[in-house]
Amino acid sequence: MKTFKKTLLVALVAIFSFGYASADFRWGIKAGMNFSKLNVKNVSSSLSDAGNRTGWEAGLMAEFTIPIVNIGADASILYSRQNLDNEIANELYKNKDFIDIPVNLKWKIGLPIVGKIITPMIYTGPDFLIALNKHTIGNIESKSCEVGWNVGIGVELLSHVQITGGYCFGLNNVAKYTGIETQDLKAKKNYWSVTAAYLF
Repeated sequence: MKTFKKTLLVALVAIFSFGYASADFRWGIKAGMNFSKLNVKNVSSSLSDAGNRTGWEAGLMAEFTIPIVNIGADASILYSRQNLDNEIANELYKNKDFIDIPVNLKWKIGLPIVGKIITPMIYTGPDFLIALNKHTIGNIESKSCEVGWNVGIGVELLSHVQITGGYCFGLNNVAKYTGIETQDLKAKKNYWSVTAAYLF
């Protein structure tokens, strides 16, 4: 937990320091859908793989961009609900809500003539999810912090609307055994997301 907090603090300080030095700062609202999938490698566990199930997310977003080169970064604070589709995984994730903090490096690919109408972009960066509720099913408990890595593409329309689609690779286990159970549980959650943001 301490390592998570330090990593998050360093990431946020870096992103805001970078943005302060840039000439272009914007903020706005962001919302979208997510589609989560659980991958479990411990076959002795009662927890098994779970396929995509729809969730949602909404919140605020800030963006910093260096003009001319169009390289920048963004950070969001989102309220996110994620779900899974088999019985045990769904109970473990029943109404599982998070504060989701993605922090991305972003490159906007300037196009001649139509650049102010449509601008493609690519992005990548860490994603920190802080669980607002925890669940225990039998001897399996969901974890309070999840860390992932985002990659994605998108477009900016009319210099204000950003539509993106991305994939988050889970980096840490999202569940653990409780009690006297000693075996490892390898359960990582990946998810797709499709979002729209309006920047002022």
